[in-house]
Amino acid sequence: MGIIIKQSIRSSIFSYLGVAIGYINVLWLYPYFLSADQIGLFRLIQSSAYLLATFGQIGLASSLVKFYPTLKKEKGFLTLMLLGSTVGFLLIAGLSILFQTQIVNYFAQESSLFVEYFQLTLMVTFFLVIFQVLEAYCRSLLSITLPTFLRDIGIRILTMLFVLLYAFDLLTFEQLTWSFILVYGLVTLALLARLVIKKEAQLSFQFGFLNSPLAKQILNFGLYALLGAGGTQIILQIDSIMVSGELGLEATGIYTIAFFIGTVIEMPKRAISQLSLSLMSQSFKKNDMEAVEKLYRQTSINQLIIGALLLLGIWANLENIYHFVPNGEVYKNGFYVVLFIGLGKLSDMIFGANGEIIVMSKYFRFNVLAVTLLALATIGLNSLLIPTMGIQGAALASLLAMLGFNLTKYFFVWIKFGLQPFDFATLKAIAIIAATYFLNETIPLIGAPLVDLLVRSTIIATVFLALIISFKVSEEINGLFKKGLEFLKLRR
Repeated sequence: MGIIIKQSIRSSIFSYLGVAIGYINVLWLYPYFLSADQIGLFRLIQSSAYLLATFGQIGLASSLVKFYPTLKKEKGFLTLMLLGSTVGFLLIAGLSILFQTQIVNYFAQESSLFVEYFQLTLMVTFFLVIFQVLEAYCRSLLSITLPTFLRDIGIRILTMLFVLLYAFDLLTFEQLTWSFILVYGLVTLALLARLVIKKEAQLSFQFGFLNSPLAKQILNFGLYALLGAGGTQIILQIDSIMVSGELGLEATGIYTIAFFIGTVIEMPKRAISQLSLSLMSQSFKKNDMEAVEKLYRQTSINQLIIGALLLLGIWANLENIYHFVPNGEVYKNGFYVVLFIGLGKLSDMIFGANGEIIVMSKYFRFNVLAVTLLALATIGLNSLLIPTMGIQGAALASLLAMLGFNLTKYFFVWIKFGLQPFDFATLKAIAIIAATYFLNETIPLIGAPLVDLLVRSTIIATVFLALIISFKVSEEINGLFKKGLEFLKLRR
């Protein structure tokens, strides 16, 4: 258990550090040295590659984790997973080439630059497929530190270095774009090299263990996992892809900057979800539904408070934030994208651990169905709203799809378990959020953007948290406040 905790702490540190580096890249480095359409091209290549890679590895990364305990002594197991995912990639690549005319026609008018890098996208896809399988193998070995570092920090640092080389005229833009192959190729080779050096990668063509029933189990589980993972990637990537096809790469660049600002809101949810999933698992194992309901309410109210505070702070300071983004006047066209994306993330946080409850219960298959329906809804809403509302339509589609997704899970949990996360504390929180919003509207501009940002943020945070504590909206936040006061008294 000590190894698991140590690995988890290290990987969490790497994840958050990677997020920080990502924000430096996207909100400062890219806008400073690249044009909006160049940023849009970067986003489109990566979004397309991640989407294709998820389908390319045909769920075998999940199958590897699932069947590793049974087949870990079989030397050919990892080889089988790598070969299978390579075949999956070749199928996806073949389909992409087969329908290349349709793909090219979709992007030719508004994002013709992407057509030139279609083969590059497929090469990046291949490295992503192999990396995802190797990462799953490392997870099975309870060794998650290096793959997390390579995925969250390595890719971003290497990308930063290549952009800086371009900034100092040591690379052309074409060379910079093709450097994606080096970036993803290097992290994949680094992970493979580590496994080989540590003698943890048992590569063999001995497939005698693969009988028909086992092959069927692996394939069935992989396809089931593919539905969930594929739906999730469609949800995450399809907006950028469709904005590129419908509106062009410049619009995608503007959308990318706004999207990254809006997603700050969901960062605390990641840590809460990891903890709540573990606690939820223990509660279901004991069949302790009171504990499940308590955790459901706790995650809902606390995520609502944290997410709302972050969204209020971002919306109140959005003019100031764009002031510090290089060429901010161009990217301010994504103003309402930030709001819609932020509201979408907040809606996901408000409904608490509904997804965790479903995943940990006997109804876990419903989650895959819900994700698949959300993916279809996301595509449909984007098709409807992007032509009429532009990039704001893509963000609104994301908000509506996410809200519908969570309402579906909310009613499912309510019907199947008789649980729902909302109570009088939720109403108090909403009233405080509204009061804080209207308070911000009365605050005049205060000096320079940095001064205004600091003063406005301080007022909002102080008033909001004071009201939350005074009206005892969250037991956990009040408990932390009391501990803080006790700590200060002891220090005196």
